[in-house]
Amino acid sequence: MAATGAPLKTPHAVHPTVFTCYQLLGVSLRGGVHDFTEGKYLCDANDRASYLQAQERQADYLLDEIRCKAGSRILDIGCGHGRILSQAGRRGAAAVGITIAPSQVAYCRRRGLTVHELNYRNIGHEWDGRFDGIVANGSLEHFVQVGDVIEGRADALYEELFSICHRLLSPGGRLVTTAIHFRRPDQVRPEDIRKGPYAHRRGSAEYHFSMVLERTFGGWYPSPGQLEKCARSSFKLVHEEDGTHDYHLTSEYWLRRLKGSIAANPLVWMSLLGKLVRYPRATVEMLRCQAWDQSWSWQFREPAPTRLLRQTWEALSLKPE
Repeated sequence: MAATGAPLKTPHAVHPTVFTCYQLLGVSLRGGVHDFTEGKYLCDANDRASYLQAQERQADYLLDEIRCKAGSRILDIGCGHGRILSQAGRRGAAAVGITIAPSQVAYCRRRGLTVHELNYRNIGHEWDGRFDGIVANGSLEHFVQVGDVIEGRADALYEELFSICHRLLSPGGRLVTTAIHFRRPDQVRPEDIRKGPYAHRRGSAEYHFSMVLERTFGGWYPSPGQLEKCARSSFKLVHEEDGTHDYHLTSEYWLRRLKGSIAANPLVWMSLLGKLVRYPRATVEMLRCQAWDQSWSWQFREPAPTRLLRQTWEALSLKPE
């Protein structure tokens, strides 16, 4: 495939909180969790087999939405440990992944997958028009930071994302995204989130969102309709579905798996010890977010303060300037 050579990088840096987040989430491999986004469940059964089937079903759904078949050229932005790439390959597609996590690159390459350590904002024009479909599964939430919202840059960054994806797609190509959304505009003030969790009452919405968005995962959630507004010059939204309950089931499974691993898995202990030495504060706060205060899981518990939307976008034909 002509698009497998990595484009030259330009000076867009990865936000340090996002980079550290993915360094820490590598511990999950030791505990048997390879996927960092929601699965697609058929019922509320949530044992190991149901979880793995839901993850596979989610990947197949996303590939179906971009009409992936034998010979298709697919890009996965934020490819994680390569589930979508693997399933695309089984369909006979030529799939390329990008991620900002060196450990994920190494893991995927050991499995024979084509993956580059690359920020999507640094993709050069040599990849223009090279893909029939693009997947951004759970990565979009990291593309805008709290400071970007305070400084009024959020819309411009989302518009840039859609513009980049549009130029990478062949005519009639599709983009599919999964992204956590706030339930309503101005649900929380970014200035309050910027203060961090300990400036707020423990258990409050400001506390939990600050723990997730400012301290551990790094990012921001779009408001209802914001992505549609920012995409309208380059994409048409052709399908949308709500996966909030799926994310609830997934995050509760992660929580049980994490607690069980901390209690009984020496490989997880050793991995956590290494992270504590290298990233002491970030490791403790990630444990607070995931296991103790459960800020991550709180986002999807009823009445859920967020929505997970799966959205399928079709590239518009743009007139030459």
